[in-house]
Amino acid sequence: MRIVVSGGGTGGHIFPALAVCEGLTRREPDCELLYIGSATGMETEIVPKAGVPFQGVTARKLRKLVSLSTVGVGLSLVRGWAEARRYLRAYRPDAVIGTGGYVAGAATLAGASLGIPTLILAPDAIPGRTNRMLARFAQRICVSFEETRVRFPAEKTIVTGLPLRAGAIAPAEIDPREARCRFEGLAADRFTVLVIGGSQGARALNEIVLEALPDLVGRGMQVLHQTGPKNIDDVRVKTRALGLPSATGFCPVAFLNAEQVPMAYRAADVIVCRGGMSTLSEVMANAVPAMIVPLPTAYADHQTANAQILAKRGAALCCPEFDLHPEGLLNKLMSLRETPGRLERMQDASRAMGRPDAADRVAELVANLNKAHAT
Repeated sequence: MRIVVSGGGTGGHIFPALAVCEGLTRREPDCELLYIGSATGMETEIVPKAGVPFQGVTARKLRKLVSLSTVGVGLSLVRGWAEARRYLRAYRPDAVIGTGGYVAGAATLAGASLGIPTLILAPDAIPGRTNRMLARFAQRICVSFEETRVRFPAEKTIVTGLPLRAGAIAPAEIDPREARCRFEGLAADRFTVLVIGGSQGARALNEIVLEALPDLVGRGMQVLHQTGPKNIDDVRVKTRALGLPSATGFCPVAFLNAEQVPMAYRAADVIVCRGGMSTLSEVMANAVPAMIVPLPTAYADHQTANAQILAKRGAALCCPEFDLHPEGLLNKLMSLRETPGRLERMQDASRAMGRPDAADRVAELVANLNKAHAT
């Protein structure tokens, strides 16, 4: 079986694509893979390091406001489609999988134009522009929530969850106390708050957490904080100004690597995070109670919609950024710490929503598509 996977622009598109690659090779070790991504995106470094053959094509993001650059973006999309079509004709894959981003749109449309079976991932509660456009051409559409099915043709839409790489899920035998000791400055027995604002961090979230930090630490909590690579220096400067070195219950890191991610989830009593589906999928698979602060500028406010689904099922609190301040953050975390029964119920609800087998389910759908096409 020969498969093309495409997705780019953000880690939220790239890492699920790599998780699909893992699922495909687990199912069929002889499966041949080709990743088509943007020639200038972060996938140019991430994908080859993961050992997946990579081919770059032209891709530019379409901005919200129409301007003179819109024409250039349109031309680049057409060029990317033509390049992807040329590579697909040469590679002759059995299926094309799109995981999001404009480059995935070009590759998926190119595959459909050649009669190649296509599958797309549409994990957000409110689908993005690209996935809404691709839905008419795809043979299968994989979503994260039952609530999303009504937004796509029912006969080809399946609730699979978002594929996660195997390393994102903490091994069952790892104890939270042991996990906390993997991070400098964290104690084994303190209530632990994990803060993740996405792979690039979230400046607004960082500022709220830092302002609340003295009180959080003073009340006996500790914080493991993924700041984002661009924000780490600023966070460290502000931390020193507060007189709180890492040894006093605060561990800032620019980016949690593949080995640290599962340990961070296991260490956490609660996570404060944005509402992107990559993060939320990892949160649910690791059964971590969540305080979700949706990105207010996200397209169609889809992060709020994601958060509200988790909140409705009891797995999370949805905390709009405009209504969250340091004192409010402290009070919400204190309330959760002082009601362990509530935390346990949130953990159970999160676990019930998690789909750690999503990559294998998507791989099975791709294999079935290939069989159906062959006959």
